[in-house]
Amino acid sequence: MTAMTRRGFLAAAGTLAVATATGACGAGGGSAGGAGGGSLTWWDHQNQLQKAKAEIFAAFAKSPGGVPVQYTYYNPAKMGQALQLAKQSGQLPDLRTNAGLNLPAAALVAAGWSQPLTLTDEAKARVEDSLIEGLHVFDGKIYAFPIFSHQTYSAVTWFNTELVARAGLDPQAPPKTYDEFRAAARAVRGSAGGETYGWVWNIGMPQRLGEQVHDLAQAAGFAGGGGVLYKSGEYAFHADEYLNVIEFLLALRQDKVLVPGANSWVDDVARARWTAGIAAYYFDGPWCPGVALKDTPEFGEKLGVGPILVPDAGVSVATYHVPQPGDYWLSSTSKKAAAANKLLSEHFTTEEYSLRVAGTMSQPPRDIDVVDRSQAHPAYKKLVGWFKESVFLAPEPVAGNRDVQRVQIESKPVLPTLGDIVQGALTGDVTDVRAALTKLSSDSARQRDAAIAAAKGKGAQVGLDDFAFPNWKPRTDYLKPMYAKR
Repeated sequence: MTAMTRRGFLAAAGTLAVATATGACGAGGGSAGGAGGGSLTWWDHQNQLQKAKAEIFAAFAKSPGGVPVQYTYYNPAKMGQALQLAKQSGQLPDLRTNAGLNLPAAALVAAGWSQPLTLTDEAKARVEDSLIEGLHVFDGKIYAFPIFSHQTYSAVTWFNTELVARAGLDPQAPPKTYDEFRAAARAVRGSAGGETYGWVWNIGMPQRLGEQVHDLAQAAGFAGGGGVLYKSGEYAFHADEYLNVIEFLLALRQDKVLVPGANSWVDDVARARWTAGIAAYYFDGPWCPGVALKDTPEFGEKLGVGPILVPDAGVSVATYHVPQPGDYWLSSTSKKAAAANKLLSEHFTTEEYSLRVAGTMSQPPRDIDVVDRSQAHPAYKKLVGWFKESVFLAPEPVAGNRDVQRVQIESKPVLPTLGDIVQGALTGDVTDVRAALTKLSSDSARQRDAAIAAAKGKGAQVGLDDFAFPNWKPRTDYLKPMYAKR
């Protein structure tokens, strides 16, 4: 699914004014998600966490005041459309993630998708340090909280140690640079031949491609995030770091190490083919083993991991990640808020849940230090160790000025996205990458200017300076006190 248009979003959500009133009071029509009796309905895209949730839901159903939970999993590429249709028909689940909606939380809250949470005092205390107005808190009310750590990136080099060793490569010394990776992928292709290739990727998921290229560009030295330079706030998708990453990816296609047919594959397909032995290397997030080993546990004996790639040898990896967004949202149509809040407070804010998250090898949990004592695969623990050394907290504009969320509400999607451009380059539909990236930079800047003007016209105290952080420094965390000193 591509990013939904502003017109499509408003059609699904209803007029902004009416939806805002609905979200504020938690009213809405119908029973959420078609739930029957006293059950809660829950939709999300977190494949690797299904077992942990099943255990929690079973315990909750038997506990005093608990109720059964009807759980539905969606692939991230399909969940957004399912949520839009559910919103239109008044059938949103009680609890959900926002995967696939491709709009900031502020816009979704303003349009009435969610109602505030009423967590217990103990639960609030556990998550308080990770809450930010405009990301998790709106008008002073908590709507969601993060379950994951910000110390993560999605462009991890996972590999099949058996295929790598068969090609005469050392599984204990994975490639670290673009040239080393190209050579390794060619070696695998040359030694395996037949239907085995060097590399596979989820090219059918433009949003994921964009996230991964953002990460690779940071590792290549881009001093910003999401295409925006931290110090100046300028859009720079056309920077050399982005161009170099995409040229590297195109070189892999030219080397003929990419699995044919991968242009349309989403992650579930690409990952399954990878574990089946179709390719040695696969770029994916930290959640990869949590999904792969659930379906093919025997692959754990072949699982290897390498850090995010960099252009040249000797470069120390540094990437940056904004504070994690909220994960679980209580739909405005839900009539079972009390049970939903009890479930979230007692089971999803705790250190025990962080340990469960670590054990399922999802993204690193909010309490990232529990990973070492979890039951996770050694490759996952090694990766999280790299995350703790090389991923730093990035500045988040809304954390510096809550009125930035009003700019987000006024924002419109800019198309084609970075992921669309990367996909088009790999499929041959985009022939001038530099021109496409330059246009994306200018279109994004123009759209942000318009959103700022619209927000200011409605009383927001906000400007371009709120998107610039001149006191940002590489390889450091941007902490809360720094917003006041820029």
